[in-house]
Amino acid sequence: MRPQFVTLSMLAGAWLAATSSIAAEPAPGQLLYNKHCLACHQADGGGVPNMQPAIIGGSWVKGDARALALFVMSGGFDSASRKESDVGNVMPPFRQLADDELAAILTFIRQKFGDGASPVSAAEVAAARDSDQDPGMKKPEPGS
Repeated sequence: MRPQFVTLSMLAGAWLAATSSIAAEPAPGQLLYNKHCLACHQADGGGVPNMQPAIIGGSWVKGDARALALFVMSGGFDSASRKESDVGNVMPPFRQLADDELAAILTFIRQKFGDGASPVSAAEVAAARDSDQDPGMKKPEPGS
């Protein structure tokens, strides 16, 4: 085999290996999902039986992005009344997350567990946050 071909083959192999590792990096939404949601909803979106609900294929996940954003920011509408359900734990509110963080999580959830539902923008999350009447849903002021 000619030395130039061997060198070119080695360089091509190194380039492919480098680009493969770059492609394997999780998206920001997945990293945030792993940090805030994974323990309860699991990597496959299947939840924890008798404890946390599955989100894969759920109507909340595939449905209206604004409603989903409000649901996640509030910890689930009327979560306290659902405490006695077959899924005994109540989701904490995630209103403390920034609009872009929530948008990234919701986009990841919708695309992975919601049959490829449309992405959610930070502007959509901000609009959902601003549309809610509950003052607790407003974004915290910096430094508070």
